[in-house]
Amino acid sequence: MSPKSVSAKFSSAKFMPVKFRVSNFCASRFWFARRTRYAVAAVCMLTGLLALPLPAAGQSFTLNAGALSPDAVVPGGTSSSNITVSGSGFSGAVNMSCQVTSTEPTTDPPVCTVSPTTVTPPANASATITTKDDTTTVSYSITVTGTAPSISQTMTTPAESLTVLAVTPGFTITVNKTIEPTSVPAGSGGEGIITINPINNYVSPAGGVTLSCSSITPLVTIPPVCSFNPQSVQVNGVAPVNSTITINSFGNTVTGAAAAPRSFYGFALWMPLPMLALAGLGAAAGGKRSRKAWGLLALLVMSGALFLMPACGNATPTTSAPNGITPANTYVFTVTGIDSNGVTASNTGSTTNQNPTVSLTVTAPTN
Repeated sequence: MSPKSVSAKFSSAKFMPVKFRVSNFCASRFWFARRTRYAVAAVCMLTGLLALPLPAAGQSFTLNAGALSPDAVVPGGTSSSNITVSGSGFSGAVNMSCQVTSTEPTTDPPVCTVSPTTVTPPANASATITTKDDTTTVSYSITVTGTAPSISQTMTTPAESLTVLAVTPGFTITVNKTIEPTSVPAGSGGEGIITINPINNYVSPAGGVTLSCSSITPLVTIPPVCSFNPQSVQVNGVAPVNSTITINSFGNTVTGAAAAPRSFYGFALWMPLPMLALAGLGAAAGGKRSRKAWGLLALLVMSGALFLMPACGNATPTTSAPNGITPANTYVFTVTGIDSNGVTASNTGSTTNQNPTVSLTVTAPTN
């Protein structure tokens, strides 16, 4: 029913009967009797109410945001939250957005985005908060807003707190390659690779980062020793840097005569040749008896040379251990580093159980 389709007829002892449209009547400024005025007012009010659009009764949605994970990040880090959108008799579109605020002055504040930006209940979405390297290190409030234009409803979640932490540039030390071989006899050693990793754009000062082995277990009188090549490394703030670690043990060394080299035997074969030549000349110049004598002499010379050759090349070597011998055991070394400003690797020291270590097993010497 609309105002244009309503008509009324009134009569009174004082007035002639009149038939007219209510819409025109409601807009007129005629003066009627008290009873007639009340009746016309009621008709006008009812007509206006019927002309209003009816709202979607009982339709709404709810919005819930999970806790931020993590709730604290370093500059350049990210955090996220899971969002749940539920409908109560409503399945229309809900537009999603995210807000970041702070009570303190900030530079390059975090940026919050919601994906997807439009959902239809029931649905899930996620909010991602991204910081930059120069984001001010303070606390920020994160809220998520959902708007449903079809039912004129807007809902905002309670604020979640995100803290951007103040950090100091530094570095860590990791074992890139373990010691190889893993087991050696006393007097031998092995090699591995150590990596220095910059964090938060760490740049080493002049002199670089000096590497060392801060401890060894078990403690013995003559333990293996470690060394690095290079021992001091320069870190540029971006790329990791490697250094070779070498672990050597102590054992026997050869101090006596060693076996003659192969070339010596060839030289020994030439030694009897002058005597053989002399015997040949004597046999050629003398008679039959002389030739027999010189031939016998040549045979003796050759036999003597062959028998004496092994004696010349079989000197027994002798060994000694001037630095002692490393006891057979498995040795574990803790690796650390420090720069010229006194900054040490953040994953080393007594306050952490993540100290980088390398190990080498030493067995009994073979000589």
